[in-house]
Amino acid sequence: MIQFADIPGRSLPLFTVAGRRVRLLDDADAPALQRLFDRSGDYFDLLEGRPAGPGAARDELREGPPERVPHDLFALGIDGGQGELAGYIGALRHHRRPDQWYLGFLLLDPAWRGRGIGSTAYWAFQHWIQTQGAQSLLLAVLADNLRGHRFWRSLGFGSPRSYPARQIGLKRHVLIEYEKDLRV
Repeated sequence: MIQFADIPGRSLPLFTVAGRRVRLLDDADAPALQRLFDRSGDYFDLLEGRPAGPGAARDELREGPPERVPHDLFALGIDGGQGELAGYIGALRHHRRPDQWYLGFLLLDPAWRGRGIGSTAYWAFQHWIQTQGAQSLLLAVLADNLRGHRFWRSLGFGSPRSYPARQIGLKRHVLIEYEKDLRV
């Protein structure tokens, strides 16, 4: 199993999605990630009721449980060419147990949506985390995001659990957590 410290270089691809390199992001990538967030205003409007703030990308690259950053926090960028990102995958390794991951973000640039790249990105990510020893994957979907529920269920996620409403930006949301057993 590859450990985070054993990954040879942050700029080397970990896997590919639709022929595009997926690599670890760091603080130097914050401007490109922020531009992706800015282009993805529909997502942030759904989530927070407002556009992503000017420091959203920097915060995303640094946020997480203090005892788990940076060794268990994975910020992955899908190369879009010419210094831009076509997508972003944010995940946390060893979520509730050593073999469980949490997928916090799978965001595609609006220009890349509707072509099957989201599911392709998910399957490539799933395969990669399985090589890292993952046996379970969790994620949460906003209760009112019906399209998101259909998408994740189509990829084999089940066992939904509802959590009490919480404030996210300007909106209050109920989150539905899904789990997928990766051992099957």
